[in-house]
Amino acid sequence: MKFWKKLLYYLLGVGLGTIMVMFIFGDRNIQCSYFPNDRVLYDLRKKELTIPAEIESRMQAMALDTADINRMLLSGKVHFKESDTQKDSCKTYWISYKPDGKERFKALLENCADKATLQKVKAVSE
Repeated sequence: MKFWKKLLYYLLGVGLGTIMVMFIFGDRNIQCSYFPNDRVLYDLRKKELTIPAEIESRMQAMALDTADINRMLLSGKVHFKESDTQKDSCKTYWISYKPDGKERFKALLENCADKATLQKVKAVSE
């Protein structure tokens, strides 16, 4: 068999295999990060976030809004040494984040089985 014919068969097989994989697995949202920080943030993101009224007023005083909290849940840094991860019911995590044009802040989130609750927000001096 000539080289070009072998190359044609190879490319045809790879092309059909790629189309089959895209057809079978195309609409899935697959997370490929297994680092502890990413797992905690992903788990918090998929739950309903509850923000009490006193925390909302504290956030307004710090010029923060819920968009900053949502961005924190995408790319914040979880501080495991300060967090309480040994509880059976609701674990608490300190997460820090630096929004663009604003000062760095830390938030304490309680991660329960069905919802996440923002418990504290404080400014962090660098």
